[in-house]
Amino acid sequence: MPCTERRRRLCCQTSVSYSVRVTTSSAVTPGIESRIAANLKARREALGLSLGQLAERSGVSKAMIAKVEAEISSPTAGLLGRLCAGLGVTLSSLMNSVEAAGSTYFPAHGQPSWRDPETGLERTLVAAVSERSNVEIARLTLPAGTMVEYALVPERPMRQHIYMLAGSVTFTIGGESTVLSPGDCLFAVIDRPTRFEVPATTAAEYLVIQEPA
Repeated sequence: MPCTERRRRLCCQTSVSYSVRVTTSSAVTPGIESRIAANLKARREALGLSLGQLAERSGVSKAMIAKVEAEISSPTAGLLGRLCAGLGVTLSSLMNSVEAAGSTYFPAHGQPSWRDPETGLERTLVAAVSERSNVEIARLTLPAGTMVEYALVPERPMRQHIYMLAGSVTFTIGGESTVLSPGDCLFAVIDRPTRFEVPATTAAEYLVIQEPA
């Protein structure tokens, strides 16, 4: 292979890798999995649900729920999506700390971040629900070539605006797909299964602004 051609390919490869690193640069919050596990268990107990009852509502086995609550197993985004649907909560609410529950100011350094161990998806809670607002804002980054599916519909539908910051995402709800590029915004009522797909060439970053329908 000619030297110039090889150099060109190496430059392209470096460019793609750098794009992924920049897009997924959020630092995972120390102890975030412990917080999610504790809030998950607290929510289940507050609803008076046994492990078996939550298993029936979410489609996740009792054994797996117990492992997640005990921090023996690291849950994926898809699994947490099912558990949240079964509990009637959002993942962001499980990420929020008790101390921050009543906050109206959300500095960047205090926004909790979690990473899906399976896909590399990163979710940062930008603004949590408060006593004054039911609106929740999250920033998500997905590595190139990633697909995340939420097969279980939330017990209480959510109204969402998805605003693309970088890259491209194909968003599918109930069989209807829309390709989103930077600057695009899509509104949807989440009352059907959803799927997010990212092309193999570059990572994607977007905001989700949501509130109960």
